[in-house]
Amino acid sequence: MFIDAILLLGKSDITEEDYPLLEQVIKNVLWVLFRHFSHFKHHILQRIDYRYDVVVGEKLHREILLHLYRKLTKSHRYQKKYIGKLDAEGVFQKYETTVYHSSKSVQAVVYSKEEERMFKKEEIQEYEKNVLRFEVRILQDHINYMARQDKGNSRAKKLKEYMKEEIYRDYFRKYMSPIYHAGEFNKLDEARKCIRNSSLSDSNKNKLIEFLKQVSSHSIDTPLKSMTKSTFRNRINMLSELGINPIPIPKNYPKAPNTLSNPLDRFLW
Repeated sequence: MFIDAILLLGKSDITEEDYPLLEQVIKNVLWVLFRHFSHFKHHILQRIDYRYDVVVGEKLHREILLHLYRKLTKSHRYQKKYIGKLDAEGVFQKYETTVYHSSKSVQAVVYSKEEERMFKKEEIQEYEKNVLRFEVRILQDHINYMARQDKGNSRAKKLKEYMKEEIYRDYFRKYMSPIYHAGEFNKLDEARKCIRNSSLSDSNKNKLIEFLKQVSSHSIDTPLKSMTKSTFRNRINMLSELGINPIPIPKNYPKAPNTLSNPLDRFLW
């Protein structure tokens, strides 16, 4: 059974506190269908999608952000990057406004909700207008793994367990944060000014500027061709402390601003 919590509850902001009402509504639906709701007691959760919606008012800014996200790492742990939509057969179809990092257990996704609705020829809901949606999708393999006591786990495969606020934030920290870096997006010249005006040593300033040039040339993975992962992480951390995202806005992107807020900087990690 597929459950759309937003549709069932008639609200877009779903939290842990909504669980008792959601359970009751699901039982009501089961009663209408089967004249009993004993199924719910024995239900087994097979998937849950966690989301974080950010309104980005200007279409151009949404397009730029999605362009920048295409430069994210090609892989994180077992998650591989895809640009496109996952069809019913599990095959990725090229689609410019969706970026996946996907494994058999977990998917980290960003996409334009309006574009997705138009792609599916569905009505755009009021709360979906101008929205960039970030999702962490927990799939059946992961849910099964987390329930295996022989692996040191004990989380029951129940909706209630996965609707806890701490679980939601933990999954975003673990599967979204390492891929989608913190800090404001800047054109290279703007980032260079910020770095030059910082208290870093001249040597570190030059290293950070060169790092950003390498990323700008292709992707966030490009500097790894000439440095260790430890050095790479050090550069990322130094940029984060300066409030600079490691992926520069292309200088020749039509009508692009010099700086652009990072939608995820408002997320309470």
